[in-house]
Amino acid sequence: MKGGKTVQIFVHVILGLTLPLILVQCRHEGLNVNTMTPVCYNTEIEPIFLNKCATCHSQSKSKGGFGFYDYNSIFSSVTPYDAQKSIAYKAITGKGFTQLMPPDGALSENERILIRVWIDQGAKNTMCATTTPVLPGNGGKGGSSSGTGDVVCFQRDILPVLLSSCGTTGCHDQTTHRDGYNITSYASVMTNLVKAGSPNSSRLYTAVANNNMPPNSYTKLNTAQKDSIYNWIKNGAQNGTCASSCDTTGVVTYQKQISLIMSNNCVSCHSGSNANKGVLLDSYASVKANLDNGSILKAVQGITLQMPPGGHITDCELRQLELWKASGELQN
Repeated sequence: MKGGKTVQIFVHVILGLTLPLILVQCRHEGLNVNTMTPVCYNTEIEPIFLNKCATCHSQSKSKGGFGFYDYNSIFSSVTPYDAQKSIAYKAITGKGFTQLMPPDGALSENERILIRVWIDQGAKNTMCATTTPVLPGNGGKGGSSSGTGDVVCFQRDILPVLLSSCGTTGCHDQTTHRDGYNITSYASVMTNLVKAGSPNSSRLYTAVANNNMPPNSYTKLNTAQKDSIYNWIKNGAQNGTCASSCDTTGVVTYQKQISLIMSNNCVSCHSGSNANKGVLLDSYASVKANLDNGSILKAVQGITLQMPPGGHITDCELRQLELWKASGELQN
């Protein structure tokens, strides 16, 4: 008995001496974020919140009074330069809440670290161009790629197509949001239409790939546009901006530049028998006629009305239209 008691006392003494050392070694020390590469909000942080949190914490739901659908709503739940005091960070690490968030599965370690570093760096609304490559051979229903080998970026390549084909007046714009879908911004698209990394599980892609959308009275998306959406989602559905490939230094041609501007921004509403206001912009002759009478330039400049609705063509694209008109509007 005496020997057993001696052993028990010895064990307690050893634990008393070593446990504090163990706890010190396991404690997560503060990160020196000043030595780290700045974390970009638009390409690294926003996609996490939109993919994992915005379903319950959207602009219309805001479960628990919290919103995680855009920079301002996310920022309201963080304490800049101090992740440990931030509500958002406490929620994803299970500190101070009865349930770890998201409830259907914790964020990965990398995602939690990114959010922590971003907050400790000031939770800034940093915008970075994405360099995620297109995956060849994976796009579209037929398995073809976009064929360009270029990076697919949301702001440059995807949003203009969505605004002209889906986020139009009476359909999925901010006012109508038919069937509950608003397709006018990255945040609204990511709320319930896209599952990053999985095009075939994303309602946005399956609807256009199967030609269910746009409806039959509108022009369907072409193969290249469908493939761009596929590749964008497959590569993480990031909110990339990318420098525009728009060129105004060389010869502006109908086939190379003008028809693409029309296809991405106009033809979904201005083609076929149900063309909006009877204005056709789906052929060389119709584009030339409406550029000659001034209606195209007035519309895209917002003089008569803003076209495309809910968005704008770029300054470079406007300059291309002007240059093509000045050079004689050749069908080349």
